[in-house]
Amino acid sequence: MPTAEVCAAAARIVHDVTAKGRSLEAATTSHLPKGDVHRGSETREIAWGAVRWWFRYDRLLSSRLHRPIRRRDRILQSLIICGLYQLDHLREPDYAITSGTVDAASLLGASKAKGLVNAVLRARLRDGEVLPQDEETDLATPGWLIKLIRDTWPYDWREILSAFNDKPPMTLRINPLKRSRDDYLRVLQNRGIKASACNVSPWGVTLETPVNVDELFGFEDGTVSVQDAAAQATPLVCAPRDGARVLDACAAPGGKTTHLLEYFRQLGSLVALDLPDRCGTINDNLSRLGLSAKVIAADLFDVDSWWDGIPFDLILLDAPCSGTGVIRRHPDIRHHRRPADIAHYAAQQKQMLRQLWQILAPKGEMVYVTCSILMQENDEPIRDLCVKSDDVQLHHYSLPGAIRTDYGMQFLPDSNQDGLYYASLRKV
Repeated sequence: MPTAEVCAAAARIVHDVTAKGRSLEAATTSHLPKGDVHRGSETREIAWGAVRWWFRYDRLLSSRLHRPIRRRDRILQSLIICGLYQLDHLREPDYAITSGTVDAASLLGASKAKGLVNAVLRARLRDGEVLPQDEETDLATPGWLIKLIRDTWPYDWREILSAFNDKPPMTLRINPLKRSRDDYLRVLQNRGIKASACNVSPWGVTLETPVNVDELFGFEDGTVSVQDAAAQATPLVCAPRDGARVLDACAAPGGKTTHLLEYFRQLGSLVALDLPDRCGTINDNLSRLGLSAKVIAADLFDVDSWWDGIPFDLILLDAPCSGTGVIRRHPDIRHHRRPADIAHYAAQQKQMLRQLWQILAPKGEMVYVTCSILMQENDEPIRDLCVKSDDVQLHHYSLPGAIRTDYGMQFLPDSNQDGLYYASLRKV
């Protein structure tokens, strides 16, 4: 049952995200109750749910107020939205949710506002949900993003936006060097954990109910990793020759790096490149899985500082992007993205592709990946490279569950996987 302390901690997390621009992960780390697993789990559930449904409950709150909450009191806005989220999504008595949320106002230094918090929540219980009937409220997504996705996917946009509000599945990647997927599924069954094989990935297993990685059989010894099913498609697109020299650009946190090493055992070498503050997770994952690669902490564009002059046979570019394909996994994206960001990312992606193409060996392969569902970041950068370079040849392939686009394959976010894009190019 959510206590005032839990409600206050959740409100602080939500306030950091929506009013201060912090990432949800960073805010959660800062404010999650320490030493109490149950309270921490409750806090995370409320905070992440409130951020996910913010645009819906903010409209509901506005309809209940005679005047807007003052800017300096905006943490009350986060607190009330946490309460509204709980009333709809937590299986707890309404009186307990109301009491915990009202009492949390005192912990947030707003004792005088307890009456306001109580009035809004009780009005919601009494009158039901009275909301403006529009897409932005219904889909809990900013209007500019709704329009962009609708224009890009005119037949799928509602399903995509609906998927944004679902909790993501917990999908595992089985290390074929340690166990087969069928064997691991039997282990889970014997332990009473319900799971199923992924259709998208031959290594993937989706848990019916997420578990803490500390409780996950085989995680510490590298038998299994946590990775979305669509992200596991990378080896299905790559075709490195034996002895190939491979570059994983923008490699953090190392999921694709380690997957390539698990699956392609005859690689000559693999370089994992990323910015200095992001390389720690790559090393951690390599160590846990007992794999080795050369990790370079450097700026991709500063080629002279890190490249030894020998071309690569395979370059994997998992490019920075808007993250529109993983919004359900990172619900704060809806709060932090702005319309101008899309063009910024697209320009950066085009520059990265041109930069890396110069250090790809003749007959080499480049695989371009994003976690975006927008063609400005997917087909368009590939088209730009094809137009400006006369030695680019598209490599056509298929991926189970993905949609073919003009230049690649697109996974759309649904109950099975996130939204990822893949394109494969050969240097002729």
